Amino acid sequence: MTRVSRCGTALTIIGVTLIVIGVILQSTVLGPYPFILFRALRWTPTPLTQAVISFFVRTLIFYVGFFLFWRGRQYAAKANTERIVTDPNPDVLYLRSFRSDPSTARYVFSSALTSQFETKEEQLRDVLRPIGDLVAIGKPGEDLPTPGAARIYVSDEEWKEEVKRRMRAARLVVIRAGVGENLLWEAKHAFETLNPQKVLILVLNMKAKDYESFRTKVNPLLGVCLPEGATLPRLWRRVSGFIDFAADWKPSFFPLRAPSFFRSSPFKPYEASFKLAVRPVFERFGLEWKPPPVSLALVSLIAGPPLFTLLIQLMLGWLYPQLLS
Repeated sequence: MTRVSRCGTALTIIGVTLIVIGVILQSTVLGPYPFILFRALRWTPTPLTQAVISFFVRTLIFYVGFFLFWRGRQYAAKANTERIVTDPNPDVLYLRSFRSDPSTARYVFSSALTSQFETKEEQLRDVLRPIGDLVAIGKPGEDLPTPGAARIYVSDEEWKEEVKRRMRAARLVVIRAGVGENLLWEAKHAFETLNPQKVLILVLNMKAKDYESFRTKVNPLLGVCLPEGATLPRLWRRVSGFIDFAADWKPSFFPLRAPSFFRSSPFKPYEASFKLAVRPVFERFGLEWKPPPVSLALVSLIAGPPLFTLLIQLMLGWLYPQLLS
């Protein structure tokens, strides 16, 4: 285990420990820890002041835990990058606008509020791993990579040639819909040089107007007609799904929508939806596709009342003739 890997593991463990402590402390009205400090300072604050101090101490522990957890995973991602980029097996090339990468502050605050430990990119990486390791061009100037795809860092003069080379070698190219001249260039080159069934467009939590803007920019560049936003299913006024292509570049849209009876981890809410949507891609590559696990609790909750009612009706249907005889 390298020094970077050890550092990542240590930070992750410390972060998880602080998160757990923060959760435990948040579940109490007033923990004992502030009062130890109060006694040491020989200070007796008012009950309101005690409550405010307790709240901020708990919250600070909670957010510091998420920050260290994120930092540890960044170090772990850096340690894994060298192994992934030197692996001779074909990769999955992930092209996106750098704006879609979550910053440290954005991740810490959103994860603390939603308890979503893994980023959307990490969940996509795990789902597509049977096809290949997820690889992306890294944001210039960043010291540590965003957890998810293995980052490759190249200069401004070299990135186009690197993208071309990676496209040719990749088993699949996933383009996340977004804005930016560089992303549009990458999409145009992919459509001009690749087999249609090697290209997949990911539309993730886009407002209908933003998707329509992306569509109107991409259509003339790519020479295809992507599905109109008005025809696509939306959740909370946002469009999410994969656009797959047939051999003649005819697009098909697979929405990110998992039935409720599939078990979705609260820490990885997109994993089940990703897995269900990419089933046609797995079948095209001749790979075994495994559905997400079924939540027995949810199935029981949904199917239990109708089955119970049916059982009662059957019992009454059997008992009624017996009582008349």
